Amino acid sequence: MRYPVITTTDASAYLLSKRAGSPLDLERLVKTRGEGSELDQAFIGHLLTDLASLKAKFGMDGMKSQRNANQFEAEAARAIHERIQVPAEVLGDPDFWLWMAVVHFTDIVEWRYGNPTSGTGLANYGIGARSENLMYRLWLRADLVLDEKAKDRYHLCQRGQIDFYRSHLFRQGYANARTFARALLRFQYPHGDAAAPHLKVDQIRELVKRLRRLRANLFLEILDEQDCQKCIEDEASRMSVAV
Repeated sequence: MRYPVITTTDASAYLLSKRAGSPLDLERLVKTRGEGSELDQAFIGHLLTDLASLKAKFGMDGMKSQRNANQFEAEAARAIHERIQVPAEVLGDPDFWLWMAVVHFTDIVEWRYGNPTSGTGLANYGIGARSENLMYRLWLRADLVLDEKAKDRYHLCQRGQIDFYRSHLFRQGYANARTFARALLRFQYPHGDAAAPHLKVDQIRELVKRLRRLRANLFLEILDEQDCQKCIEDEASRMSVAV
């Protein structure tokens, strides 16, 4: 499939030129990658509408509250994952996500990070830190905890804080097993309230260290969610800090 991309060099040059008041011609910077039929970009318009509605819901000052920021990301993750139904080869290309953020969703990226006068950090677009691209990060949040057996397969997106996803799912090898990611999310947020985690910060960090070591000796991908839950509970029970 042929799909649009933009490189980090070109994206950075464009954003910096735009902030300086003399934006480069963005159309000339966008390239096409792949072969075959063209990617149907109709989903872009739908997603623009979805995220504009969320932006209006939370208002101009909505992201000043951590609670609001987390709620926005939970709802946006659902919308992004639902709308972006493209082949795996496209999903796996960071330059596609860079194109999404820079070409179509700069207003959302800037608003999410408070509309700073000098512009938000380029890492939030995926420049210099590919996994921090806001669009990709929210898609991944939904994808990791997708529950195909539930009536609402996105219901787990509402659980967890932003830092929990960043530190304890995205950056950990064990999260490659979706069943394990869901089990850990349910364990840490048993009541679904992002403000009421099971373990305190130092405790969850200790547990994650143990789970990383466990990953080296256990093939998590073959375990169902109940088995994953038991593994997590067993490791938690062995911690020196009572949980």
